[in-house]
Amino acid sequence: MRRYFSGNGIIGRCGAFFMALLLVVYLAGCGIIRIVPNDRVPSPGGQDDQKTNAPDPTPLKPKYETSFDPGEEFNSDIEKEASERIDGIIKRAVTLMNSLGDRLAEDLDPGAYGSLPKAKDSLKSADEVLFYEKVEENAEKFGDYSLDQNDYDSDLFYPVTNAIDALRLDRPELFLYSDMMPSSDFYGTSYELTYYMPNEWLNHPESDRDKVRRAVDLYYAVVDRIIEKMPQGLDNYEKCFYFIFVVSESVTYDVAQTSLFDMYQAYNVLVKGRAVCAGYAEAMYELMRRADIKCEIVKGESPGEGRHAWNAVYSGGEKYYIDVTWYDTDSESENYRAGNTAYLFMTEKMLEEYGYVKDPDPAN
Repeated sequence: MRRYFSGNGIIGRCGAFFMALLLVVYLAGCGIIRIVPNDRVPSPGGQDDQKTNAPDPTPLKPKYETSFDPGEEFNSDIEKEASERIDGIIKRAVTLMNSLGDRLAEDLDPGAYGSLPKAKDSLKSADEVLFYEKVEENAEKFGDYSLDQNDYDSDLFYPVTNAIDALRLDRPELFLYSDMMPSSDFYGTSYELTYYMPNEWLNHPESDRDKVRRAVDLYYAVVDRIIEKMPQGLDNYEKCFYFIFVVSESVTYDVAQTSLFDMYQAYNVLVKGRAVCAGYAEAMYELMRRADIKCEIVKGESPGEGRHAWNAVYSGGEKYYIDVTWYDTDSESENYRAGNTAYLFMTEKMLEEYGYVKDPDPAN
């Protein structure tokens, strides 16, 4: 009889088996060990929902992508500085691109800036055309040019003003850093091509033109980088949103400008990172113009906030308004990530309902 109760007997072996089974159940119930089906293995994250013969799940590929080479070699220090300034912003903008919801408009109308009539063609006198061409030629190469009233029989004010206004329409990029400035003394009035740092519009003339040139080169290197790293295959509507995100990620709204003239340029948005509404609108116009998308700067009054600037774009001939300044508040940016697109692609009716008042169109 003793052998039936020994560990080597049948009952002993059965008893040991049941005791082991009870121990496993007890330990499993306490969470000390886990029971895993024989066709499944625990995943590294502690989940047991992967079969041994199933490949790892592949994450969905983002619709919008851009790429950067960690070992990229730059042609100049300015290109490297531009990359350091804007690359992180571009990456965040592309991430936001992948949160785009339903389209707010059809594809946007092209700008066709290269085929637009030139304001130069509307100048009415040979002097106006000459002044236009001389200012353009010398501003491009950071050269000298001046006019003295005593050298002319008639008043220069209107011919110079008309020439500069036309050049400003045809070549707005020249006025990022230069303008014809009048001065008067006992002998009369003269006009001189004057240079200034892009973030100091006319109130601080700069004699060091190499310094000005470097600032201008950096600005355009940043703009070039934004265009270069734009995701491939975008239509105009998507390009517009890419630029909206780049601008809003680039800048902090700042009313602490040192004078009336500071903080109003695209340079302050894309290079300095601090601007007011006109800077936002100028930056959008600069980028949209580079992408050949029809865009305008609109000025007027914002709802309860006084003077303001924003942009207009077109889709199928219909006008839509984009106010990146008001979109780019902390709350609005977070709301966008939750699907809110307030202040983007507003219709004329929405603009009026929100309380915007546009300045009268000088063409009417």
